[in-house]
Amino acid sequence: MIDAVLFDLGDTIIDFGIGRREAEVLFRQGARLSYQDLSTRNHPNLPPFDRYFKVHYRTMQRAYIWSKLSRRDFSYESVLVRSAAKLDMPLTQDDVKRLCHLWYHPISLASNIDAGVGPMLLHLQESGVKMGIVSNTLVPSHCLDQHLSDAGLLHFFPVRVYSSHVRYRKPHPRIFEMALELIGAPASRTLFIGDLLKADIAGAKKAGMHTIWKPARTNGRFPLTPRRHHADLIIPKVTHLPQALPHFGWKPTRPTGTAHTPSGK
Repeated sequence: MIDAVLFDLGDTIIDFGIGRREAEVLFRQGARLSYQDLSTRNHPNLPPFDRYFKVHYRTMQRAYIWSKLSRRDFSYESVLVRSAAKLDMPLTQDDVKRLCHLWYHPISLASNIDAGVGPMLLHLQESGVKMGIVSNTLVPSHCLDQHLSDAGLLHFFPVRVYSSHVRYRKPHPRIFEMALELIGAPASRTLFIGDLLKADIAGAKKAGMHTIWKPARTNGRFPLTPRRHHADLIIPKVTHLPQALPHFGWKPTRPTGTAHTPSGK
């Protein structure tokens, strides 16, 4: 029986579809927006854009390398603060938060959310399922929360555990344990759904949860046979989740007011 469902965020709820090349382009766009904001506000000690960008880019690279070596995550917010210190540009907390949102803006514009996700989450909520998010991300939590809020999805996820905030990354068991503690359900009665076999499926299974693999779309095709870290079930779209839950013995704990049909897109 399933009491709770924990979702991966990127390419599960929100389709970012960003490769390395796209990420670098979007990073420069975000840097440009934040620079224009500081310029408009006549921020003291603002250097030429090329220097501003290079310092941020190199600071991000070093943070990424540190993350790989330490197996701990970081937040772009810390990159922004460290870069400003190197450039001798004092920033207030309001400045930092505003600039983070400007940096994230091109990423959010490049993303997509399946139209069927909202109705699916409403169906699960009305059926009595507890829901939460566990995400590996360097995006500050307030940026992701705002993205979910703008999409009308934030209220479905009272539990949100972002690696940029807690520093632990999937598949580390601690990030899953934090989410289970917050959602108030035992691992044996919790399902995790995500697109990455090692981080999502292997990590959640090690934590004792049931798992569903929702493969990320690759070259227009879904790889349907995992080579390692076998999930309990595979579905091609997250919107197929309500039809998959009975496989785990799930039944609605209260009647629903709406019927849900998965999107065929």
